[in-house]
Amino acid sequence: MTAVVDTHVHVIAEDEAAYPLDPSGATGTWYRDEPCSVERLVRLLDAHDVASAVLVQAISAYRFDNRYALDAAAAHPGRTTAVACPDLAGPDPGAEATRLVEAGARGLRWVAIHDGGLEEPAAVWAAAAQARLPVVVTILATHLPALADALPRLPTVPLALDHCGFADFAHGVPDDLAALADAPNLALKVSTIALDHAAAHGDVRELLGELVDRFGAHRLMWGSDYSQTHDRPYGEVVEYARHAASKLGDEDRDAFLAGTARAYWPELA
Repeated sequence: MTAVVDTHVHVIAEDEAAYPLDPSGATGTWYRDEPCSVERLVRLLDAHDVASAVLVQAISAYRFDNRYALDAAAAHPGRTTAVACPDLAGPDPGAEATRLVEAGARGLRWVAIHDGGLEEPAAVWAAAAQARLPVVVTILATHLPALADALPRLPTVPLALDHCGFADFAHGVPDDLAALADAPNLALKVSTIALDHAAAHGDVRELLGELVDRFGAHRLMWGSDYSQTHDRPYGEVVEYARHAASKLGDEDRDAFLAGTARAYWPELA
């Protein structure tokens, strides 16, 4: 069976006293409805033949308290790794980013959903470049042109675009997303959210094939978005990813399901 690496998982601690929730109000109460600790996640990975997972800081549950994601990854090296999120509007985001890297983060999350700002604070980009770590960019589709404009001025660190930038796949790959194919250091995180958007308008396998044609499979990676996305069991989400990749050739399928992820996070099994 083709190896699978899940590049987008949100974990929630069972011990709320040690890791208190601090909801941002940006999403629903998924962190209460379907909380998934790292221990439960590892059991799910084992049950569904998923080799490893990237723990992405759940800002809607914890805001910028990254301790649980970092501690969870440290407790399961090889099976998990952590992408931490500095507060870009904080008093010293560059120093915070450096502290997160020193605490074990193996990627930084740049969240600009509200304003689409992608270049400041420059110190966060400098911290990622210094540590040679990937940056996971979380923006909305309306900000895709701004990303294309900013890319030539950003450090050439590996970039991963969360959820394909929430692009609208009603008519295939939109031009604003396709324009990013010219940036060789940017990969698309084709998450369950993106696959669902595509499936609403046709065969998700065809959409994935079009993304491969434009970007190359080595610039595509899968992520479940579990447990924020929890309208179906984790195993069903994993099979959905395998189905989406089922028309790809062996090398492309391997890259999408695991190879690209391991290139970004080589510490993963």
